[in-house]
Amino acid sequence: MSLARAVSKGSQLAASRLPAAATGFFGVPSTPEEWEAAGYEISKKNGAPKIYSQWNRWFPYEPVPYSPKLGPYIEHVEKDTVYYWCSCGESVSQPWCDNVGCAGTKFKPMVVIPEHSGKQWFCGSKHSPSRPHFNGTCWSVWMDVNTIPAAGMLFGGCFVTGVIFTWMAHP
Repeated sequence: MSLARAVSKGSQLAASRLPAAATGFFGVPSTPEEWEAAGYEISKKNGAPKIYSQWNRWFPYEPVPYSPKLGPYIEHVEKDTVYYWCSCGESVSQPWCDNVGCAGTKFKPMVVIPEHSGKQWFCGSKHSPSRPHFNGTCWSVWMDVNTIPAAGMLFGGCFVTGVIFTWMAHP
């Protein structure tokens, strides 16, 4: 096989791995129709896509929640007030449970009783090991779905950091 044919065949394979409907901000589908066109299962209750995390790929028999947001929910909470965090991702009033979304699923709402009043970050992708609190897993799920924009952002960040450190270390 000639080098030109191998290169063109490789670019065809890479293009076939891209989502079918990668539109929106940084290539993220923004509507339920775009997520469905990209091959994701969509919630009938609120239109959130079901995105498999690395954990769900390694352990395929565990239930997969819907991911209404690939980032944190920043909510103001009051001390000693009982909140119910939606763990299934199908509630319309995200991040809080509306007692409709989790009905009929393997997921149950999580009780949250804040120790302090103020803003807290809650996981929007529902994949965080520190449920319900945000720990960055939402961003790793975003990077898994949007590999090319994530690689570009990481490369740009490393390049700028390298230039700054080189400038600082230069005599």
